[in-house]
Amino acid sequence: MSKPLRIYLVMSKIAREAYIGKGEDSRIDQVHTKEFQRLKRQPDVVEWASEPFSTEKDALIAEAVAIGIANRFGAKLKLQNKQKSYWTRFGPRYPFKIVPKEVKKSQLPKAIIVTLRPDKLPDEDSRVAPNSPGWKPKQLAERARMWWAFDASRVKSWQSGKGPPKYLVAVAKGSARIVGVFEIDNKKWALNANGLYDAVPVKTHTANANGMQGQKYIGDRRGGLVSYGSKFA
Repeated sequence: MSKPLRIYLVMSKIAREAYIGKGEDSRIDQVHTKEFQRLKRQPDVVEWASEPFSTEKDALIAEAVAIGIANRFGAKLKLQNKQKSYWTRFGPRYPFKIVPKEVKKSQLPKAIIVTLRPDKLPDEDSRVAPNSPGWKPKQLAERARMWWAFDASRVKSWQSGKGPPKYLVAVAKGSARIVGVFEIDNKKWALNANGLYDAVPVKTHTANANGMQGQKYIGDRRGGLVSYGSKFA
C-alpha cells in the first residue's frame, strides 16, 4: 500500500518563482530539476506542505487547483513546473471568460430573460449544466429556449414587427451569471399542440450575441423563470 500523498509548495519572492508538486512526505527534500535546486537556495525561500490526502485522486485535484491559482499571477510569479496536463484535472468553471461587469435591466431593453439551474436536469442526462466546458452554443440554446410558453397574441404582435424581442438571455440561478445570449429569429415562431408558442427560435452560431456573456445580471427577475427586459412591448 502506497504512502499518503501531500501537496507542497516552494516559493521565493526575490526570484518570483515557485514550484508546486505532490509526493510522499520526504518528496520536498529530494532532488528535482536544476531550477528547483536553485530555487531552494534562494535566501528568502519558503516551503509549505499540506496534510496527507486520503486518495491519490484527491491529491491530483488539489495539485491542479494550486497550479491553477498560481498560474493566475502571470508575470508576477513564474511557476517552474507548470503542467500541460493540469487542465485535464481542473479547468475553468465556465466555457467562457468571466467578465467583472454588471448588466442592468435597462441594458436589455428587448430581451426574454430565462433563469437556468446551474446543474443538469435530473430527468435528462443530455441536458448538462450550463456551466459545463463541454457545452456548445447549440446545446446551451436548447436548454434556454425550451418550455417557455407565450400567448399567441403576443407572438403575433412580435411577428408583425411591433416591438419584437431581440435576444434570449440565459442567466444562472444563484450566481446571476449570464451564461448565454442568443439572437432571436422572430420569423420562425411556431405554435405547439396547445395553441401556444414555445421553444424561442434562435440563431445558434454564437452564445454571446450582444457581448454580455460572462457578466453578472443584476436586474429584477421577480423570482420567476421568465422575465422581460425594460421597455418591452
